[in-house]
Amino acid sequence: MRAAKSNAVGWTAVFALSLGGLAGAQTSTNHWTVDSGETVGAGANVVRGQVGFPGLWADIIHGTDPTTEIGGRLQLNYGVEGLTSSTHFEMAVNFLLRKQFVDTGKFKFAATFNPGLLFYTAFSTTTFGITFPIEGQFGIPIDPKLTVNASFGLPMWVTFGDFSAFYLPILFGAGVEYLLEHNIALTFKLRMGPTIAFANGGSASSFTLNALFGVAYKF
Repeated sequence: MRAAKSNAVGWTAVFALSLGGLAGAQTSTNHWTVDSGETVGAGANVVRGQVGFPGLWADIIHGTDPTTEIGGRLQLNYGVEGLTSSTHFEMAVNFLLRKQFVDTGKFKFAATFNPGLLFYTAFSTTTFGITFPIEGQFGIPIDPKLTVNASFGLPMWVTFGDFSAFYLPILFGAGVEYLLEHNIALTFKLRMGPTIAFANGGSASSFTLNALFGVAYKF
């Protein structure tokens, strides 16, 4: 009788430990971010909408492997590339590429490259351009649901035609992501800094701001 009880207790302990290990593995696998140095995961698909300044952004993201993701972004802005000096209607589309390079568990780092096309209307003229922004993302998990982040980016762009110029933004950022559910994340990201415009042999600078609230859904 005692042997049977001992076996039952033993098997119960083994079962409990197995469940604990499985739960830990699921928690690790299910963790993901869209801005904080950790990708969405191999085979995962995520859609995200963001609103704020400079406008309305919509993303679709696909994880190609555990550390790489690709996707696309549509922007409808009233502040061209985040410039605060004037407001004009802008539409932009971007290809999204993000690669994670560091994951220590307590610190994560990824880099992004999001080239694209843009056009905006100003003074009855439509101006076209291309974008080639690069950014480094740093993520620090506070707990399984909350991650804070920081970033440094050079979201460069160039325009053609009557308003041809090369723009060099230098943006520092911070933000937060909260996993409301295992497949729903709430995001906020703030980036700011100067943009230096080079045109006609001279240069000028203006203040640039991105302040966007978002909701991401993982399929």
